[in-house]
Amino acid sequence: MDIEYFSENFKDIKITHGVNFEDERGSLKKTMYGDQLETIISPIKEVLCSTSKRNVIRGLHFQNPPYAVDKLVTCVKGEILDVFLDLRKNSKSFGKYGSFNLNEKDKYALLIPKGFAHGYSTLSDDAVIVYLQSGNYSEKHDGSINPLSIDIDWEVDTPILSEKDRNSLDFHEFKTFFE
Repeated sequence: MDIEYFSENFKDIKITHGVNFEDERGSLKKTMYGDQLETIISPIKEVLCSTSKRNVIRGLHFQNPPYAVDKLVTCVKGEILDVFLDLRKNSKSFGKYGSFNLNEKDKYALLIPKGFAHGYSTLSDDAVIVYLQSGNYSEKHDGSINPLSIDIDWEVDTPILSEKDRNSLDFHEFKTFFE
């Protein structure tokens, strides 16, 4: 597994490069593996699998300190636009966001570290996302920002949001607990 920085603006966001092998039997996608895995996300406390239909936007989600979590995300079916938003008030990129397309044919996983909100939109008819999380879910520390309150092009025609995401705070009303 190779690891690289997402960009100069977001040095804490990392992209892993793995393997995506296909033959007449099917495919094998291996984007999160090896000893290096522990250098970017440790411990691994949860493995989650999420399915979504076209035009669904999930996020922007995070857990507040001291229960903040790192997430390592890959797409195993379909295609998504994965989005992250910097919530660290002392960061040069506070309030800025970035995005990266993930799909079933690529060799990538995206690391979203503590201090970033995370979300994605489904660009294909359906998508399956698998991600590792460095901590346990804590409902008490769960946070969400309305994904439509920021000028993000989610690349969907008619956004479908959960009631939770629709009713989340707009970013301009949000007060961060991240340094």
